[in-house]
Amino acid sequence: MHLVAFSKRKGDGAEIGPVANDEVTAPGGQQGIALALGGGAARGWAHIGVLHALDEVGIKIDMIAGTSIGALVGGCYLAGKLDELEKFARSLSRRRMLGLLDIQFAGSGLFGGMRLNREMDAHMRDIQIEDLPKPFVAVATEIATGHEIWLTHGDLIVAMRASYSLPGIFEPVDCNGKVLVDGALVNPVPVSVCRAYEQRRVVAVNLNYDIFGRSGVVKHGVPRAEMNVKASESKRPAHKKKPTPPVRLGISGVMVESYNIIQDRISRARLAGDPPDYALHPRLSDIGLADFHRASDAIDRGYEIAMERLPDLRRLAELT
Repeated sequence: MHLVAFSKRKGDGAEIGPVANDEVTAPGGQQGIALALGGGAARGWAHIGVLHALDEVGIKIDMIAGTSIGALVGGCYLAGKLDELEKFARSLSRRRMLGLLDIQFAGSGLFGGMRLNREMDAHMRDIQIEDLPKPFVAVATEIATGHEIWLTHGDLIVAMRASYSLPGIFEPVDCNGKVLVDGALVNPVPVSVCRAYEQRRVVAVNLNYDIFGRSGVVKHGVPRAEMNVKASESKRPAHKKKPTPPVRLGISGVMVESYNIIQDRISRARLAGDPPDYALHPRLSDIGLADFHRASDAIDRGYEIAMERLPDLRRLAELT
């Protein structure tokens, strides 16, 4: 997998170019933890609860790497706008969600996302990533090449938008000639980003752990040819039940379930190769990708899992 990091430096306009090694490596000598906040659309409101719990007990956060909604929540936290984001999230209803989505049929995404962008702009206009108090990286995907893009400098809102631009749903983000989409396509839980920043204590928040459970291989048969099926049906005993009809999914259902599978399988593969020091798995299997109106449930569950695992988190943060 090709990985590219991009920065936007002050004083040289809109130029974005490759970042030198010394710019993407930040020593993690402070005593605390680095957070890898994973993607998961509406389930990502759970990140808000996790961050509140860590703040409440005084566990320091040395850096945040976020993918998709993990980038949105992590960026708002470091910008000091987590309370505003929580207020917005808890206020969402099905009706308000429809009001925020600007449906379009001519572009490369079903929703343009500009109404959501205006909501963020009202609170975080002109905030640059490099001005945040701790290192922050938003992970995106370059649609033309499949490169994993680490957005490390520049406009915070643009970086967050690029990271959560789910293909086919939100319009991709043009970042100085590179068309970027959701980072969950390549790195759903960005532990590897924290490792590249030499962070010694990395905690991952995986939102998709309990969606499917452990993967498996199942041997299965295909139906007989049409005329053979009819012949066999004529010989079937009268008491034998007909097979259960297949479940019918609409287009949106197929897209959502496919995205769930992709995130789950890629997450497991990436985390197996580069595991965190500790992982939090909020119980979110009943919250769908588009259930943004269930923010209160997700936030509460994020808070609960962090408090439940508090002894382990404290012990990890205190390691030298």
